[in-house]
Amino acid sequence: MSPLGISLLMVAALAGFGWGVWRKLAIVLALQPAVRWDAPAQRLHSVLGNGLLQRRMLRFEWKPGLMHAVIFLGFMSLLLRKLQLIAIGYSESFAFVPWFGGPFAAFKDFVEVAVTLAVLYGLWRRFVLRPARLEPNREAVLVLGLIGAIMLTDFAFDGLRFALLAEHWPAIAHERDWAFAGSAVAAAFQGLPTATLHTAYTGFYWAQMALVFGFLVLLPLGEHFHIVTALPALFLRRGRPANRVPSVDIERLMEATDEADMKAGVRTARDLLWKDAFDVFTCTECGRCKDACPTHLTGKPLSMKGVNDSLKHHLVEQRAALVGADAKAELPPLVGPVIGPDTLWACTSCGYCEAACPIELEHLDRFFRLRQHQVMIEGEFPHELKKVYEAYEAQGNPWGLQAAQRGDWAQGLGVKQVRSAQDMAGLELLFYVGSAMSFDPRGQKIARAFVAILQRAGVRFGMLGADEGSTGECVRRTGNEMLFQQLATSLAGRLNERGVKRIVTCDPHAMNSLRNEYPEFGGHYEVVHHTQLIAELLAQGRIQVGAALQRVVFHDPCYLGRHNGEFEAPRAVLARLCADTPLEMSLSREKAMCCGAGGGRMWMEETLGKRINVLRVEQALAVSPQTIATACPYCAVMVGDGLGALVDATARSRDIAELVAEALVDG
Repeated sequence: MSPLGISLLMVAALAGFGWGVWRKLAIVLALQPAVRWDAPAQRLHSVLGNGLLQRRMLRFEWKPGLMHAVIFLGFMSLLLRKLQLIAIGYSESFAFVPWFGGPFAAFKDFVEVAVTLAVLYGLWRRFVLRPARLEPNREAVLVLGLIGAIMLTDFAFDGLRFALLAEHWPAIAHERDWAFAGSAVAAAFQGLPTATLHTAYTGFYWAQMALVFGFLVLLPLGEHFHIVTALPALFLRRGRPANRVPSVDIERLMEATDEADMKAGVRTARDLLWKDAFDVFTCTECGRCKDACPTHLTGKPLSMKGVNDSLKHHLVEQRAALVGADAKAELPPLVGPVIGPDTLWACTSCGYCEAACPIELEHLDRFFRLRQHQVMIEGEFPHELKKVYEAYEAQGNPWGLQAAQRGDWAQGLGVKQVRSAQDMAGLELLFYVGSAMSFDPRGQKIARAFVAILQRAGVRFGMLGADEGSTGECVRRTGNEMLFQQLATSLAGRLNERGVKRIVTCDPHAMNSLRNEYPEFGGHYEVVHHTQLIAELLAQGRIQVGAALQRVVFHDPCYLGRHNGEFEAPRAVLARLCADTPLEMSLSREKAMCCGAGGGRMWMEETLGKRINVLRVEQALAVSPQTIATACPYCAVMVGDGLGALVDATARSRDIAELVAEALVDG
């Protein structure tokens, strides 16, 4: 071969690769700091599971997942082959020692055949199957073509090398004995004139190396940069579900005297964390984030893939202002020119995009911080939220009803009011009711049903009544961090004054805030969902139920399932209530679609695309249920309204607490 030629090719390719990488990493390094290298053992575990073993890639759709896993693992395992080819460029007769060279030749052929088949499946999927989430993508087709060409040129080179050199070099002959694909190609070429073999041999070698190093230069320039950054992104991930909103230092914000210091959330690209930029440059654009995204499926202008793509192009366009000579230049705001207001406010915070992302990229925190700036600094947000904020400020609930009426729903039920630590000392737990079940008639029915269950089980419990207060969960997710912290500090203080340790609630949103966000404000409680407690009471024999229900399908609440990992307790309860096997929607468990109420969307009009709750009910009706079971007061409202919008729907909607209360029997 040519030592000079291979050296020049490597230097040029590495220089091009390095230039492309630096173009992006310089932007990443210029953004806001964040610590993402603590707990290295846990981070490495994710690199192993979701990176090297491709668990997330295989979980939801095994066929495309297997295709990607084969290509990825092939890429990783064939790095040694590329080093071997480089060595051949310096010494034509180079071969591994026989004990390794033979088995490696067989392994290489097996991997290259598998990768070739995976590439063919990938092309067939893009051009024949054409799933909705895969838009036309020239770069994806180019990369599949390059990978396929690298495999084919390597087969050809190996066969020509064996045909030309095996009889002269024992080590190469030994490799041929093991290389089933290369040996077959060599047999096909055997008998051609030596000059022809040599010309083809040389041509396929340089074609192979040009493709390999050309691919290297291409990687940092497009979406396939993830081949380089995916494993680091997994190591640098947040490492938890998207169940906590980034906090704002309200005290510092209030003390700011200079307008430049009055900052909250994200306004421009300069306010992003470095991990935000790393994520958008890493996004594979696979589209999995869209499969159960309620906004995408109902025709709204939001897909996280699209948001990442817009941010990626914006960061590259503003590179000079971020890292160059104009590093102090004013940047345009992100909301408006880059991310439209309808896109920002469409998000229900259901978390599906993050749960589905094969490399655990983070999306929701970025949206929460964008909303914080819009609400607290710009004062620009959907007009419906103004009344909601005012209602919370005046009465501590989004309906604006009198706070003193918060416990009126329980009149005559004999529920103990917890007014002091002494009251709490004799109780097993506190029932945190929440605004939805204190003021909304639909929620009140669920609360009364749950009280009946607790009383039948002999559970010693109480509630705060008029003193309860809201968790502020929805105002935090709509960006009003100041109001949220006021509500959280007040409620945590009341709970702590009364010595509350264990809480049960029917509201997964409240459960999530009390469990995952209130520790920041001094609230440390064991918080369980009502379906978890009901499952516990059934298992202990403290309540008995009849099994008369049939054809029941369960709608997973996002903040119970994806955000807090509870999928089994509701199903365990339903299994005790049903005479048959409970049904499952096509989008269920980790892939369940949101009802449309999360992220503050409960209080905003839905004017774009199809209504989310109607689509969700249609998904439920596809399995012909008699009952759609819910486990969240907001889901109960949304599913009920969705059924009401479909005039021919005959199924009923019930919370699991209502179903259990109706099925209670004497033990």
